[in-house]
Amino acid sequence: MAENPGTEKVEDLLKNVHDGSYVIPYFQRGFEWQPRMVCELFESILQNYYTGLFLFLDLNPPDEDHQEKWDPIWGAKLDKIPKKAVLDGQQRLASLYYAIYNPRKLFPNRCSYYIFFMNLNKILNDEYDESITYKYYSNYQSWRNIRKNKNDWVNTGIIPISILSAKDPNDSKQEYIDSEEFAEWLDTFLNKNKDNLPSGIATLRIARVFDRILKYNFVAYPLSNKRKSSDICNIFARVNAKGMRLSTFDLMNAFLYPKGVKLRKELWENLNYELLKKIDPGMNEYLLKLISLIKQNYCSSKYIYNLIPGEKIIRKDESGRKYKDILVKDGKEFEKLWENSCKYAEKARKTIMNDFTAIKTDYIPNTTIVPVLGAILYEYKGDTDNINFKNNLKRWYWSAVLSEEYSGSSDSVMAKDFRDWKEWINTKKNIERIDKIDKDFINNLDMKNIRKGSAQYKAILCLLALNHAVDFYKEWIVGKGDFSFENINDHHIFPKKAKELPPKKSKRFNDTKDFIVNRTLLLEETNIKIKNKKPSEYIKDMIKRWEMKIKLRKFLGSI
Repeated sequence: MAENPGTEKVEDLLKNVHDGSYVIPYFQRGFEWQPRMVCELFESILQNYYTGLFLFLDLNPPDEDHQEKWDPIWGAKLDKIPKKAVLDGQQRLASLYYAIYNPRKLFPNRCSYYIFFMNLNKILNDEYDESITYKYYSNYQSWRNIRKNKNDWVNTGIIPISILSAKDPNDSKQEYIDSEEFAEWLDTFLNKNKDNLPSGIATLRIARVFDRILKYNFVAYPLSNKRKSSDICNIFARVNAKGMRLSTFDLMNAFLYPKGVKLRKELWENLNYELLKKIDPGMNEYLLKLISLIKQNYCSSKYIYNLIPGEKIIRKDESGRKYKDILVKDGKEFEKLWENSCKYAEKARKTIMNDFTAIKTDYIPNTTIVPVLGAILYEYKGDTDNINFKNNLKRWYWSAVLSEEYSGSSDSVMAKDFRDWKEWINTKKNIERIDKIDKDFINNLDMKNIRKGSAQYKAILCLLALNHAVDFYKEWIVGKGDFSFENINDHHIFPKKAKELPPKKSKRFNDTKDFIVNRTLLLEETNIKIKNKKPSEYIKDMIKRWEMKIKLRKFLGSI
């Protein structure tokens, strides 16, 4: 059982991470968050939202055999005997450490180094959506290199979060944010941006922004070191598998009932778009997000609650003036919005499955993209066959799914992309997402780390279908037609049960067999025919069948 629960400040937690006092048990998964999820954690901290708790295993007396039992937090070093093991909270702790301490380590599952930034102009105006951003670099960016751009920070108000751990270059014992150099920078920034900031703002207010992060308190539960390893593993499994919470949809269902709207019983359960419902168990909430995007350009839970009929909310006009508004007048208006949401979400599903060749709902790279695409199709009143619209939609879609920023928590990403699309529709201004994925990004994709089931994995399968990959034996082009109910799946090119592999090759193969480079789309009956054969064997059968090596080479090029 947990004993004496207390709180731990971010700055204290990270000092323990940095000196190797906090470690990860060997049975834990690695750091797997996406960059945007890191941004959203900081945005929540800045607003003093609850962001979860930490569960620690006390290792006192210290475990001298630590090298074989523990891993360091991502980016930290394991060079001393640890004091605590993190049983729950690794993703948050690693995110905080990576952004604030800027370790010399690639971001997980990426071939780039990431730097995270805070937008002081937004934060000081209490505007937190997209107040935390990031950039990626092919080379590590030391504090010395980052600091070279400090004059540019004045114009944008966007400063690196790693400033919170940086040292004064003139005094290594002093924090940079307490240095004379930074104090001078603050004065310049405030004078330069006084028209964009609240009146009477002072440097103390900016120091409080830093304190909001560094002194943010997490609830921390310690576990006794007297527990057996099997007991600890069971607790870890339960922490990560248990827990019931009311979803945003559940809460909206309760809030809407007094308004005469039966959200679950009538609107959701009577929805006739069966494939749309099949895409994701959370599709009911995605439909609410689509409505929220259309009505107010944002879609996180706090905005969805603004859709309650008759609810008075505070909004800002283009000049920044605040005013009261009611987004949804009554229950009938909400039901009409729901009807449109379902209609355009279904259009989005058809677009993804037909135009972007997700031949099954299981192969849709990110289900969170459905409400955004639906909102775009709703907002665009022109001809959807317009070449500029189609090209932008295609480039945006593939950039979104390959970036994997729609994986996990992605409300801010969804809202930002939709607002960019609205800007393009009205002014033809560039959509930022399209410019994010360039040749360097594609060339740096680490194919051997693209795991089965990830957004990039599914996206590449869709690209195979889009480029008319052909089944080995039936010669069917898998990208044509709806395969939602066909027995076609992603299978191994080099079968995992291939016989007579030499031991050395067998081990290498077992380590790599599920990489995307060894997967393609095949009919089940074809997979059965080749399941025990090496490619060198079943290709001979294909040559005999087709009688031409030239045709075979052309065919294999399609996969």
